[in-house]
Amino acid sequence: MFTDAEKDGYNVKPKRVQSEETKQKISLALKGKKVSEETRKKLSSKSKRFWQDEEYKKKLSLALKGTKRSEETKKKISLASKGRVTSEETKKKIRKSTTGKPKSEEQKQNMRDAWVIRKQNKGSINEK
Repeated sequence: MFTDAEKDGYNVKPKRVQSEETKQKISLALKGKKVSEETRKKLSSKSKRFWQDEEYKKKLSLALKGTKRSEETKKKISLASKGRVTSEETKKKIRKSTTGKPKSEEQKQNMRDAWVIRKQNKGSINEK
């Protein structure tokens, strides 16, 4: 994260490269360390301030465009999402935002294909 001064190009120090050994030492020193409630609030407000900045969002979006996730990463994300329950309020919001929007032929075909796969897998262990 950048401070306001760093955003304007001031007080920017060159990036220091640390050896793997140093990274391990720092990691071990910080393991189990509790962060105070005050520090959490400071970090939270700082993060929220960044996400309100449209320029920051655009830069981050451009930086992440085109990045490919590895199969391992995709699997981790999938496992983390399994079993997650969506609240009724969220379901209503999603329904409201998508109801009445026309779907392209490609979207329709993808939905048909997914339906066929679900029907083929019905009763398998992987099915929720």
